[in-house]
Amino acid sequence: MTVTHPTARHIHDPGRSDTPQPSRSLAAQLGAILTRVHFYAGLFVAPFLIVAALSGALYAFAPTLEKIVYQEQITAPEASTALPLEQQVNAAQAQFPDLDVAQIWPTDGSGTATRILFADDSLEDGLERAVFVDPATGTIQGDLTSYSGLGELPVRSWISSLHKDLHLGPPGEVYSELAASWLLILALSGLIMWWRKVRSTRHGKSSTPRHFLRGLPARPGTRQKSMSVHATLGTWFTIAILGIAITGLTWSTYAGANIDAVVDKMNWRSDPLQTSLVAETPAAGETSGHQGHSSTDTGSRIPVNHASEVLAVARQAGLDGPVRMFPPADADTAWKVSELWVPWTFSSDAIAIDGSTGQIIDTQKFDELSLYSKLSSWGIHLHMGILFGLPLQIALAATALTIVALAVLGYRMWWKRRPTQGSLPTALGGLTGHQRQAYVIAAVTALAIGAFLPLLGASLAVFLAVDLALTARKAFIARRAAIANAS
Repeated sequence: MTVTHPTARHIHDPGRSDTPQPSRSLAAQLGAILTRVHFYAGLFVAPFLIVAALSGALYAFAPTLEKIVYQEQITAPEASTALPLEQQVNAAQAQFPDLDVAQIWPTDGSGTATRILFADDSLEDGLERAVFVDPATGTIQGDLTSYSGLGELPVRSWISSLHKDLHLGPPGEVYSELAASWLLILALSGLIMWWRKVRSTRHGKSSTPRHFLRGLPARPGTRQKSMSVHATLGTWFTIAILGIAITGLTWSTYAGANIDAVVDKMNWRSDPLQTSLVAETPAAGETSGHQGHSSTDTGSRIPVNHASEVLAVARQAGLDGPVRMFPPADADTAWKVSELWVPWTFSSDAIAIDGSTGQIIDTQKFDELSLYSKLSSWGIHLHMGILFGLPLQIALAATALTIVALAVLGYRMWWKRRPTQGSLPTALGGLTGHQRQAYVIAAVTALAIGAFLPLLGASLAVFLAVDLALTARKAFIARRAAIANAS
């Protein structure tokens, strides 16, 4: 009987390589590098992913929570008639006579209150004062702060900030961008690793999607079982995970800036709606357009005395769903009316109208927008849980909780692979064989990705330093043991 010393026993792992293999192919070397990157990212970035996923699960239900919490403000008794829109605006202005109207969200007749947004300099940047008016009686139902052009109310805004930066401001945004960057890489690398694993277990036989989605046979409680569940679960949710990661990155600080630069360079955005009533080109320093109002707007707006006529023109032009209206900043600017994104609507048309004449100045049909502008709008409202309402919110929350489960299973696999003497397991994928091409390909790829996703590139450099330090330490211990044995 052969007795194995305890220090030499390891839990069996087909992916582990502890002996030199100088003849390993280029594909095998690239696979080993990819495995090590997946290992280190999963080990060190998983806490960020867990926090982002848990806050994201809450964020997914934010639109529904908002409706529940502020039901008294945003709903109104259904009525067959409504006051003229100007009277509703006047009722709101009576509450805040010193504030200018920034937006008007007329009721759509389905039991919603009319929402009047005011530019309020006493609030933080990006916030406006929302006043809710019963359209039938003009009764004020309350006022709340409103965040962003999407009209987020305090509860949804608080959850949004928690998910985005943990209420830490710009420093906190690093965590969410790091999580989104690595979530993208982990999903793709995991899919490649699982594909290689399934193919290797098939011994050259053809593989079908069923083999990737059902997992491999393994005893419950073993690392192999954890790995199979981890991989199949990730495969089932790959598309949703990639969608969350990509759309999240478009809002990030550093990667988002790079995305914007590429989009601007390629001229992928559609031209904005033109709202200027002045035909000639404005002088330098003046503005010829109007993209909406915020609390940072300056100057006094013209009286909102054409609201009903403007709304009627917009309805005749085909904007028949819930809309928001932007009053002009001055006499040389048109009204802007755009359709709100609400559940089960997949487009948003916009129109510019001269309030004094009722003439349509410009139209912006969603069907005529560039592909990027369409995808961007759909991606934003998918990520926010708006596009398909509650079913989408449940799907997003399920995806977020799946990410948490994947991280936990990853740590379980890591712990199960530890040597029997109790020390921590090291990275999978032995870098043997001295395939220079593999290192060059990996380095070039890492530099390209790191340049576009800076936080990922910086963290990848840290992982490399850790790996080199651990490798050097292992080699030093081996040399010292060899010297001791020789003596």
